[in-house]
Amino acid sequence: MNEPVTIVVMPRDRFSSVAAAVGSIVENTAEPIELFVLDFGYTAAQKAAIASVCGPTRVQVVPCGRQIPLSAFREFLPRIRTRVFAWVDNDTYVQPGWLTLALARMASGARVVLPVTLEREGLDTDRRRLPLRNHISHAELREVTVDGVKYVFDYKPYRRAAPEEIPQGGHTVDFFELHAFVAETEVFRQLDLPPMVVREHIDLGIQLHRAGIPIWCEPGSIVHFDNIHERPDWSDLRFFFFRWSETLIDQSHALFEERWGYRFYNEQFMKNWAFRRKVYSVCRFAGLPGRPADLVARAANKLLRPAVPRKLAENPLSRSSRVLA
Repeated sequence: MNEPVTIVVMPRDRFSSVAAAVGSIVENTAEPIELFVLDFGYTAAQKAAIASVCGPTRVQVVPCGRQIPLSAFREFLPRIRTRVFAWVDNDTYVQPGWLTLALARMASGARVVLPVTLEREGLDTDRRRLPLRNHISHAELREVTVDGVKYVFDYKPYRRAAPEEIPQGGHTVDFFELHAFVAETEVFRQLDLPPMVVREHIDLGIQLHRAGIPIWCEPGSIVHFDNIHERPDWSDLRFFFFRWSETLIDQSHALFEERWGYRFYNEQFMKNWAFRRKVYSVCRFAGLPGRPADLVARAANKLLRPAVPRKLAENPLSRSSRVLA
């Protein structure tokens, strides 16, 4: 495929990783690209760093104001002129051949492709001390009824598996996460892109399923997601508190329930996760090393946040069923 691909680099949780993310795209993408970085508040130094890693590759930094990612992308979408685009979060680093193999999967009929997303060890370490572990490669949307209420949750088989433990071979998934994906532009022009932060990827997965468009995972296309570990600067901190505000989380949960009739099984867990990450980020900003900052965040979460309701605290997998089967 010789036609260009538009690549949109989107803020996820922080700003300070953007130059490294853009640099990975420039270094590891063989195809002609049109490169855009959506700017939710990058500093002058961060924008200079973006330009410095691009070399002769042209990059356009697009001011968006302070927005949530999917709303900014909805506004940007009419500017995409290529048949195919890729979304890459600014804390995700693409690996050699990532786009080549995703496009090969599309040449065989796929219209939306999820790369295997490996997570670099940061927070939430485990005893194996894996430098890389699986974040998402297989994905199922499941439902469970509790006290007469329908709940939905996203299940990721092989989550945190070592890379060599992930089954090979292309396969379909129920949803993709927004760390990185490749899609036909026309497909996304047909979708409703909701103003949602927590479970927008599930909303998109349901829409694609109802439109009869399968999501393929290409095991040869690999990206690395960096699970927060660096010390944030002030711009990172401001964006994270906006992006993961409890008001936005509540609005997103309510909107999803209104659209699809499901509550989130792990709603309180996600609120507590966001609180813990905020405490961690503040501690790191103040100069506390990573491990002590994580311990402080966990203690604050236990003392100050509501516990997950007992009826929702157990693993629901054994009594659940597929939503999109």
